[in-house]
Amino acid sequence: MTTLLLVALAVGCGSGVFRGYSTEPFVMREPLIDGALAYSILVVGYLVFTPQVPTLEPFRPEIGNDVTEALSAAPGDSQPWLQLAGNLVLLLPLSVLVPQRLPWFDSVAKIAVGGMLCSASIEAIQFVAISGRVCSADDVVCNTIGAVLGGMIVRLPYWISPANRPQHRPTGEGDPTVWLLIARIEHERQCYQAAAQSRRSLPRRRPVVPQQPVLAKRPVLAGHDVFHPARAALPQRGPLGHQRTVPQQRPLVGQQNAR
Repeated sequence: MTTLLLVALAVGCGSGVFRGYSTEPFVMREPLIDGALAYSILVVGYLVFTPQVPTLEPFRPEIGNDVTEALSAAPGDSQPWLQLAGNLVLLLPLSVLVPQRLPWFDSVAKIAVGGMLCSASIEAIQFVAISGRVCSADDVVCNTIGAVLGGMIVRLPYWISPANRPQHRPTGEGDPTVWLLIARIEHERQCYQAAAQSRRSLPRRRPVVPQQPVLAKRPVLAGHDVFHPARAALPQRGPLGHQRTVPQQRPLVGQQNAR
């Protein structure tokens, strides 16, 4: 059993490492479920497939033999009761953990059918290949009852009060379980925290004030007006509308001598 526990711990650790590198948000519950599921499968396989001492009656098709033996046992004989209780709880952990990984088991009826098929397969393998094991119809009935109890545990909040079922379905198939709702809330919380952290990490930018354009002024000589040849050639009008002639500028002395 210690070896099985170490293997289950290795499966849980590997699941945690794999989920840590995936794009989905990491939830601590998921590796725990994987480890518990692996340990349950290994324990069930160890209990039902370990060879025993051969018996005289390897096949019991009658229903009710185990219950009759337990009721007719001596006061100090607890072996029939332990056998009956073991058959009841054999598939109970699997019926609780398997729906967390297989969305098809979204109702107690489907879990019961899966438990019955699993138990029938175990009994068939025991009858064909495992020596010393007894193939009993009571084992199938007890295992199925245990699977139904596990399905009621995992689906209890939804079938006991159908009016309070949530309308949204995170998985897209079947009614969500309590664990699926918790995972959805945890995913939304982590997304909100990541968005808030990314906003805080952005650098704060100062508002950019647009600069006013600077108009370049034309250079003007001090004390002199700017001379425009085209404007000087046009006739100017006086205050009463009469035209007046602009006297031509007299050439300088040096310019007359040159002429």
